[in-house]
Amino acid sequence: MLFPLLLLATLNLFAQTLPPPIPPSVEPPPPTQPLKVAIVEHPPFVVNVQTHPTGFAVDLWQQIAASKKWPYVYVPYPSTEAALKAIAAKECDILVCDTSITSERLVTVDFSQPFFRSGFQIMVVDSRPHTLSWLIENTEKILRLTIVWVIVLVLISITVLATLFERKHNRDFPKAWREGLIESFSYVISTALTGKSTYKGFPGVVGRLAMVVWMLTGVVAVAFITSTITTTMTIERLQGHINGPQDLPGKTIGVLAGSLSEQYAIDQSIQYISYPDLKTAVVDLVADKIDAIVGEAPELEFYDNAHPEIPITEVGPLFQQHNFGFAVPKDYPLRFELDHGLVKLIEDGEVKKLGYQYFGDVFHM
Repeated sequence: MLFPLLLLATLNLFAQTLPPPIPPSVEPPPPTQPLKVAIVEHPPFVVNVQTHPTGFAVDLWQQIAASKKWPYVYVPYPSTEAALKAIAAKECDILVCDTSITSERLVTVDFSQPFFRSGFQIMVVDSRPHTLSWLIENTEKILRLTIVWVIVLVLISITVLATLFERKHNRDFPKAWREGLIESFSYVISTALTGKSTYKGFPGVVGRLAMVVWMLTGVVAVAFITSTITTTMTIERLQGHINGPQDLPGKTIGVLAGSLSEQYAIDQSIQYISYPDLKTAVVDLVADKIDAIVGEAPELEFYDNAHPEIPITEVGPLFQQHNFGFAVPKDYPLRFELDHGLVKLIEDGEVKKLGYQYFGDVFHM
């Protein structure tokens, strides 16, 4: 009896040293009810939310859902923040959009593996006013210059003197004051601008000296006004030009309501206006109601490329870089399968192929 007991104890001790058996890999069964997929209109990631949703994020999600055989229905939301609240409250299963992964958002929701690397960029008006339009818009500023009024007074004085002389010594000169002043003024302006005129000037030494003063005054006036206008335009262009985030303080920028760029403006104490969509913001940008738009680089670049007729462009490097991912509720049971499907598409090159289709060479992952 002792030998069998010793043998049994030895076998039991040996069994305890063996590693535990590896359970077979079994995927959880597909959900019985369609998944509720929250979406927000953010071209080119999500487009046509009310009719036939498509876009980079939507196409990516559809490939994952097809590989996992998951049924789903789309639930449109007006903003990313509203959709995230629905995810946190477990009213929806997944948020398909260009949703930035941030530490603040990770408190209330979980995220999949990143599928896109993004950051902020700045959109500005890509045009400069012509000189004539600038002069019209800045007439008030020019008229505030004292020297301009001094020059105008000198030209008017010379015009009156020329009229008085011509009326007395030139029989062919108009006798009416209005016509006479107009003709003399044309002589004065012609001589001031070009140094040439059909007017022969006052006779004698005094007359010649008067003509010299007249022409010098004209040359100085034209040179001064030209240099003043050129300098003022240059200063205004330099002051109004934006090359990067360091130039944003003191400006008014446009941001999308509820976006990370809005939070960035708040954190940096930059004056901003919130817009429901990029189209509305661009209208105000072109109308000079705001100085720039700060938003997600791929969205700004996509809108710019889709509207070549609008004078807009993106400037400066990417800043405040972050990643996009799919948001899911905390402890979501299908999160592992979601990550598995996403990583498989990344490994197979499908994500890169889809990215080049929507973004070309500017795609980052």
